Amino acid sequence: MKTVVVYYSRFGTTRTVAKAVAEELGAELREIQTVRECGFLGMAFRSLFGIRMPIRPMNLDFTGVGQVVLCTPIWVGRPANPVRTFLQEAKLEGKKLFVIFTSGIGKSGPALAALRKLLSGKGVEVTLLGTVVTPKKTEAQLRTEAKELVRKLKG
Repeated sequence: MKTVVVYYSRFGTTRTVAKAVAEELGAELREIQTVRECGFLGMAFRSLFGIRMPIRPMNLDFTGVGQVVLCTPIWVGRPANPVRTFLQEAKLEGKKLFVIFTSGIGKSGPALAALRKLLSGKGVEVTLLGTVVTPKKTEAQLRTEAKELVRKLKG
């Protein structure tokens, strides 16, 4: 079964996690990129009020893919806005979506609820693999935690 890892990373932390996940699974890696980045207040405002953040064209077709692993930071208790735009545009019907959050505090319940609400009625099975709490962690520590989460998926 083919697996694709999709991620958005503003500062590189989530990229590190996503690359480790893709490496561990031998999966294709797809990056969500914004058309234009905005400052911290702009990100928070957009996240809080659910304002779409345009993303660059990318492969949104998941035909022949059995499962998707989504790596996303949490912004103001929700998945990052570029990820929400991706989820609204991607063809994920009938797919298994495994989620790994990156977070400064580790609280992912509201973000998972927001993600499930966004995908409600689209025939996507959502499973949380876990949350990587990121502050003061080295790249090696982030990679190790990511690989531990993937073992849940493999097991």
